[in-house]
Amino acid sequence: MSLMTLRLGSLGALLPLLVAYADAPWRTFGQRYVAHRWPEYLVLFSIELNLLLLWALARLFVGRDAPVAPASLSTAFAVAGVLLAWAAAAFAVWAKLTLGRWFSASFAVKQDHELVTRGPSAIVRHPMYTAFVALGLGLAIAWDSWVGVGFALLFVVPFWMHTAIEEQMLEAHFGDAWREYCTRVLRIVPGWKVR
Repeated sequence: MSLMTLRLGSLGALLPLLVAYADAPWRTFGQRYVAHRWPEYLVLFSIELNLLLLWALARLFVGRDAPVAPASLSTAFAVAGVLLAWAAAAFAVWAKLTLGRWFSASFAVKQDHELVTRGPSAIVRHPMYTAFVALGLGLAIAWDSWVGVGFALLFVVPFWMHTAIEEQMLEAHFGDAWREYCTRVLRIVPGWKVR
Protein backbone atom coordinates (compact mmCIF):
# COMPACT_ATOMS: atom_id res chain seq x y z
CA MET A 1 0.00 0.00 0.00
CA SER A 2 1.42 3.37 -0.99
CA LEU A 3 2.01 6.21 1.42
CA MET A 4 -0.51 8.42 -0.40
CA THR A 5 -3.17 5.70 -0.20
CA LEU A 6 -2.61 5.46 3.55
CA ARG A 7 -2.86 9.21 3.94
CA LEU A 8 -6.06 9.37 1.93
CA GLY A 9 -7.36 6.53 4.12
CA SER A 10 -6.90 8.77 7.14
CA LEU A 11 -9.22 11.34 5.55
CA GLY A 12 -11.81 8.58 5.19
CA ALA A 13 -12.24 8.77 8.98
CA LEU A 14 -14.08 12.05 8.43
CA LEU A 15 -16.91 10.34 6.55
CA PRO A 16 -18.53 8.53 9.52
CA LEU A 17 -18.32 11.79 11.48
CA LEU A 18 -20.12 13.70 8.76
CA VAL A 19 -22.85 11.06 8.63
CA ALA A 20 -23.23 10.77 12.43
CA TYR A 21 -23.29 14.53 13.02
CA ALA A 22 -25.48 15.45 10.02
CA ASP A 23 -28.52 15.74 12.30
CA ALA A 24 -26.86 18.33 14.58
CA PRO A 25 -29.07 21.22 13.38
CA TRP A 26 -32.24 19.21 14.11
CA ARG A 27 -30.93 18.23 17.53
CA THR A 28 -30.09 21.87 18.33
CA PHE A 29 -32.37 24.42 16.70
CA GLY A 30 -35.98 24.58 17.78
CA GLN A 31 -35.40 22.48 20.90
CA ARG A 32 -36.75 23.49 24.30
CA TYR A 33 -33.97 24.50 26.67
CA VAL A 34 -33.81 25.20 30.37
CA ALA A 35 -30.34 26.72 29.95
CA HIS A 36 -28.60 27.99 26.84
CA ARG A 37 -25.42 30.00 26.26
CA TRP A 38 -25.20 30.89 22.58
CA PRO A 39 -22.93 33.95 22.90
CA GLU A 40 -20.09 31.96 24.50
CA TYR A 41 -20.52 29.18 21.97
CA LEU A 42 -20.29 31.58 19.03
CA VAL A 43 -17.11 33.16 20.39
CA LEU A 44 -15.40 29.80 20.87
CA PHE A 45 -16.63 28.54 17.49
CA SER A 46 -15.09 31.61 15.84
CA ILE A 47 -11.77 30.85 17.59
CA GLU A 48 -11.91 27.27 16.24
CA LEU A 49 -12.63 28.52 12.71
CA ASN A 50 -9.72 30.93 12.98
CA LEU A 51 -7.43 28.08 14.03
CA LEU A 52 -8.51 26.11 10.95
CA LEU A 53 -7.83 29.12 8.72
CA LEU A 54 -4.41 29.64 10.31
CA TRP A 55 -3.62 25.96 9.72
CA ALA A 56 -4.65 26.31 6.06
CA LEU A 57 -2.49 29.41 5.71
CA ALA A 58 0.53 27.74 7.33
CA ARG A 59 0.19 24.39 5.59
CA LEU A 60 -1.24 25.20 2.19
CA PHE A 61 -0.13 28.71 1.33
CA VAL A 62 3.07 29.37 3.23
CA GLY A 63 4.20 25.79 2.81
CA ARG A 64 6.30 25.78 5.98
CA ASP A 65 6.20 22.43 7.70
CA ALA A 66 8.49 19.75 9.04
CA PRO A 67 8.02 16.00 8.93
CA VAL A 68 7.01 14.20 12.11
CA ALA A 69 8.66 10.92 11.11
CA PRO A 70 12.14 10.13 9.88
CA ALA A 71 12.00 9.11 6.21
CA SER A 72 12.65 5.45 7.06
CA LEU A 73 9.57 5.34 9.34
CA SER A 74 7.15 7.44 7.30
CA THR A 75 4.98 4.44 6.36
CA ALA A 76 4.83 3.19 9.94
CA PHE A 77 3.86 6.67 11.16
CA ALA A 78 1.22 6.93 8.41
CA VAL A 79 -0.30 3.61 9.53
CA ALA A 80 -0.28 4.79 13.15
CA GLY A 81 -1.93 8.07 12.11
CA VAL A 82 -4.62 6.27 10.12
CA LEU A 83 -5.38 3.95 13.04
CA LEU A 84 -5.54 6.87 15.49
CA ALA A 85 -7.77 8.91 13.16
CA TRP A 86 -10.22 6.02 12.67
CA ALA A 87 -10.23 5.13 16.38
CA ALA A 88 -10.93 8.77 17.27
CA ALA A 89 -13.73 8.99 14.69
CA ALA A 90 -15.28 5.80 16.07
CA PHE A 91 -15.06 7.19 19.61
CA ALA A 92 -16.74 10.45 18.53
CA VAL A 93 -19.54 8.59 16.74
CA TRP A 94 -20.02 6.33 19.77
CA ALA A 95 -20.23 9.41 22.02
CA LYS A 96 -22.77 11.08 19.74
CA LEU A 97 -24.93 7.96 19.52
CA THR A 98 -24.76 7.41 23.29
CA LEU A 99 -25.93 10.99 23.94
CA GLY A 100 -28.84 10.47 21.56
CA ARG A 101 -31.48 13.16 21.94
CA TRP A 102 -29.43 14.95 24.61
CA PHE A 103 -26.80 15.91 22.03
CA SER A 104 -26.69 19.59 21.11
CA ALA A 105 -24.28 21.49 18.90
CA SER A 106 -24.27 24.35 21.40
CA PHE A 107 -24.02 24.93 25.13
CA ALA A 108 -27.45 23.85 26.28
CA VAL A 109 -29.41 21.86 28.80
CA LYS A 110 -32.66 20.60 27.30
CA GLN A 111 -35.97 20.22 29.04
CA ASP A 112 -36.06 16.95 31.05
CA HIS A 113 -32.34 16.52 30.27
CA GLU A 114 -30.78 13.22 31.37
CA LEU A 115 -27.22 13.05 32.71
CA VAL A 116 -25.48 10.54 30.44
CA THR A 117 -22.64 8.76 32.27
CA ARG A 118 -22.43 5.54 30.25
CA GLY A 119 -20.46 4.57 27.16
CA PRO A 120 -17.63 6.98 26.33
CA SER A 121 -18.88 9.33 29.06
CA ALA A 122 -17.80 6.68 31.58
CA ILE A 123 -14.22 7.14 30.28
CA VAL A 124 -14.05 10.96 30.04
CA ARG A 125 -16.65 13.64 30.75
CA HIS A 126 -16.26 15.25 27.31
CA PRO A 127 -15.56 12.37 24.92
CA MET A 128 -16.25 14.32 21.73
CA TYR A 129 -13.56 16.90 22.47
CA THR A 130 -11.12 14.13 23.33
CA ALA A 131 -12.00 12.40 20.05
CA PHE A 132 -11.65 15.55 17.94
CA VAL A 133 -8.18 16.34 19.30
CA ALA A 134 -7.12 12.70 18.78
CA LEU A 135 -8.54 12.81 15.25
CA GLY A 136 -6.51 15.95 14.49
CA LEU A 137 -3.38 14.29 15.85
CA GLY A 138 -4.05 11.16 13.81
CA LEU A 139 -4.46 13.15 10.61
CA ALA A 140 -1.33 15.20 11.35
CA ILE A 141 0.73 12.07 11.98
CA ALA A 142 -0.65 10.33 8.88
CA TRP A 143 0.20 13.37 6.75
CA ASP A 144 3.61 13.76 8.48
CA SER A 145 3.04 17.35 9.57
CA TRP A 146 4.38 19.11 12.66
CA VAL A 147 2.16 22.06 11.77
CA GLY A 148 -0.83 19.71 11.95
CA VAL A 149 0.31 18.31 15.30
CA GLY A 150 0.69 21.85 16.66
CA PHE A 151 -2.73 22.95 15.52
CA ALA A 152 -4.38 19.76 16.82
CA LEU A 153 -2.87 20.50 20.23
CA LEU A 154 -3.93 24.16 20.00
CA PHE A 155 -7.54 22.99 19.79
CA VAL A 156 -7.22 21.81 23.39
CA VAL A 157 -7.51 25.47 24.48
CA PRO A 158 -10.98 26.27 23.04
CA PHE A 159 -12.19 22.77 23.88
CA TRP A 160 -11.07 23.25 27.49
CA MET A 161 -13.03 26.50 27.53
CA HIS A 162 -16.05 24.62 26.15
CA THR A 163 -15.83 22.19 29.04
CA ALA A 164 -15.64 24.95 31.63
CA ILE A 165 -18.84 26.58 30.33
CA GLU A 166 -20.67 23.28 29.87
CA GLU A 167 -19.71 22.08 33.32
CA GLN A 168 -21.04 25.24 34.96
CA MET A 169 -24.38 24.61 33.29
CA LEU A 170 -24.43 20.90 34.08
CA GLU A 171 -23.52 21.43 37.73
CA ALA A 172 -26.23 24.06 38.09
CA HIS A 173 -28.78 21.70 36.53
CA PHE A 174 -27.78 18.29 37.96
CA GLY A 175 -26.22 19.38 41.28
CA ASP A 176 -24.93 16.53 43.43
CA ALA A 177 -25.32 13.93 40.66
CA TRP A 178 -22.94 15.99 38.50
CA ARG A 179 -20.45 16.55 41.31
CA GLU A 180 -20.40 12.82 42.12
CA TYR A 181 -19.87 12.00 38.44
CA CYS A 182 -16.93 14.44 38.34
CA THR A 183 -15.24 12.60 41.23
CA ARG A 184 -15.31 9.36 39.19
CA VAL A 185 -14.58 10.51 35.65
CA LEU A 186 -11.86 12.86 34.41
CA ARG A 187 -12.60 15.82 32.16
CA ILE A 188 -10.86 15.26 28.80
CA VAL A 189 -7.84 12.98 29.00
CA PRO A 190 -8.16 9.56 30.66
CA GLY A 191 -5.57 9.23 33.40
CA TRP A 192 -4.78 12.97 33.48
CA LYS A 193 -5.62 14.15 37.00
CA VAL A 194 -6.54 17.76 36.16
CA ARG A 195 -10.24 17.96 37.05
